[in-house]
Amino acid sequence: MRRSGTIIFILLILIIKLILVEYGCREKGTVPDNTPKPGKRDYVWSIDSVDYGNLPSNIQLRSIWGSSATDVWGAAGDAPDVRDCLWHYDGVKWSRATAGTPITELTGNKTVYAVWGSARNDVWAVGRKINQGVLSAFLMRFDGARWIDATPSNVQALNSILYNVYGVSKNDIWVGGDEYALHYNGSVWETHKIADSLTVVSLTRFQNSMYFHLGSPWGKDTIYIFMFKDSTLIIVDYTTLEHKKFGGGLFTTNSELKTITNGVIGTSLGLDGSIDTSGWRREFTTVTSFRERFVQGVKNLFAVGVWNLVYHYNGDDWKQIFINVPNHAVDPHSDFWGVWTDGNEVFICDCQNGIVYHGR
Repeated sequence: MRRSGTIIFILLILIIKLILVEYGCREKGTVPDNTPKPGKRDYVWSIDSVDYGNLPSNIQLRSIWGSSATDVWGAAGDAPDVRDCLWHYDGVKWSRATAGTPITELTGNKTVYAVWGSARNDVWAVGRKINQGVLSAFLMRFDGARWIDATPSNVQALNSILYNVYGVSKNDIWVGGDEYALHYNGSVWETHKIADSLTVVSLTRFQNSMYFHLGSPWGKDTIYIFMFKDSTLIIVDYTTLEHKKFGGGLFTTNSELKTITNGVIGTSLGLDGSIDTSGWRREFTTVTSFRERFVQGVKNLFAVGVWNLVYHYNGDDWKQIFINVPNHAVDPHSDFWGVWTDGNEVFICDCQNGIVYHGR
């Protein structure tokens, strides 16, 4: 008994010492603070140089992703010339990046609409291919040295255009297109039929649930949200463009599902991924509409759109940001679309004027 009592006493002394050491470290500020810091808003803006070569066109990036601020890829699927559908920024200028890729091979007309990657040597671009009048889905992958056609036979069999890509990790990637959503698990691409005559316009994820925003490419005014969980796809809510219960451009922050429209509208998510369909609330309203959003983290999010529309979310509030470049008048009717940030620098593409604004 005396021995066991001695052991307990020694353990108590050790615990007290550990508590005192931790407290002392906290008082001295030596315990690392892993809390995400709010994204900055005081950018110094400039205009990136664009190398157009011998093709008189505008850079119209609608999807941007980078491994760093000196290695950024951009896609512009609806460019008048397919040689303008893929661009790269090396820290000095934007240049066409289609040369030597499957896009310029004589195996059908190919173009890409969106890019995403997990690293400098693991980048995906998605779009479509038309060969002898036959439309098919198209995937391209960059290994750090070259782009290769990475379209498996089951994806190539889809009569579909792929418009967007949402990556969780290199082994967990989702792609949305006409009537289909694709999932890559690190080795194979799975195809999921979502709905006839509807396009997966945006995707996002919360916990183990994927959410798809679907709209009609033929101008019908109904917007749908589908949820995919445990290999089951269900429709969870819908609205019309007239009533705008919610918008498009899905994204999640903490336990909320949010959408972009002429402002931001969001609702709460349950721990099981369920949506509070009666809890949609407008966070703020804008005169014009957002085109695209990019979530770098829960405290650093950009949404951009029509007529110079740039808003930033820092985890606490939304604030409108105005781009100001010395000796340059920003077009008041600029159409901002592609946007990407690494937390320190941000790129915003004015598709209308072929300008990439760069904030540092």
